[in-house]
Amino acid sequence: MKSLVIGGTGQLGANLVRALLEHGHEVRVLHRSASNISTIEGLDIQRVVGDLNDGASLRDACDGMQVVYHAAGYYPIRTIAVDVAQGQALKETISLLEAVRASGVERLVYASTLTTVGFPDNPRHPANETCAFATRFSKNPYLMAKATMEAKILQAASEGIPSVVVIPTEFFGPYDQRPTSGTQICMIARREMPVYLPGRVNVIDVRDVAVAMIRAAERGRIGERYLVGNWNATQKELNELIAEVVGVPAPRFPVPFSLARWGTKVEEWVFSSLLGRPPLLPGFFVEVMAHMQHYDCSKAQRELEYPRRSIECAIRDAVDWFRMNGYLGKSS
Repeated sequence: MKSLVIGGTGQLGANLVRALLEHGHEVRVLHRSASNISTIEGLDIQRVVGDLNDGASLRDACDGMQVVYHAAGYYPIRTIAVDVAQGQALKETISLLEAVRASGVERLVYASTLTTVGFPDNPRHPANETCAFATRFSKNPYLMAKATMEAKILQAASEGIPSVVVIPTEFFGPYDQRPTSGTQICMIARREMPVYLPGRVNVIDVRDVAVAMIRAAERGRIGERYLVGNWNATQKELNELIAEVVGVPAPRFPVPFSLARWGTKVEEWVFSSLLGRPPLLPGFFVEVMAHMQHYDCSKAQRELEYPRRSIECAIRDAVDWFRMNGYLGKSS
């Protein structure tokens, strides 16, 4: 099987590349010229330079591929106007879909995000794939851009492009070079997180998500969404598990959502208006956190039959990778 991974240098992509190689695939990775390729160096893959804004490079990358895995969906790194974020998200997605159609790709597997899953009618029940996107934060560029991209992929599936959507919950594990979700691990390990935002969360090992994406290419139904997760917990329980693994006290003090939300907006104003530099935490971040909830992943578990290793193992392997790569000291 010939597979293209878009976003192969990121955490999910780097683990997906390794899983594909283990499954005997020929793997091509599309990455930007400025990408840090350390997470895939030394692997038996073909690397091609391109960009989701460059249709020609996308067509070249898709040429001859049977499956395309898209793990590099657009997201804003700072607060911008929603229409700008949605416009960029839609532009990149359309370029990819045109390349997939022109190249005759047999299957497109798109990695979406859990914020595109709405809330169940009964708040005591976990959300599932039938919960359509809904938010009270319609000016949040991240939430709206992600919803726009997933909707376009699903529309394309109904129009003949063989697409499947995989929606991972929060994932931990190795090769988190930015870091992304691993920021929580690093902050707790460095004792930089005395407070936390309470709420629900679902967590999975990133390597299990990678396998689920391969299974989605093999057996996922076209036009379907698959929620891929494992452990339903609270933020307090997750923080305590991380703290236990790294051997430090867990964050003790919960912060009310409204206080955290307005606190980040004030911080963003101070940094951008008074200091003239990007804020430490974008103002829209806390609103994204409010979308995290418990999920019913039984559909994906049944149809994709992906593995579900322990979350403690995922955190431990993430910590080991962070330590080996200089994000944390050798002991914490």
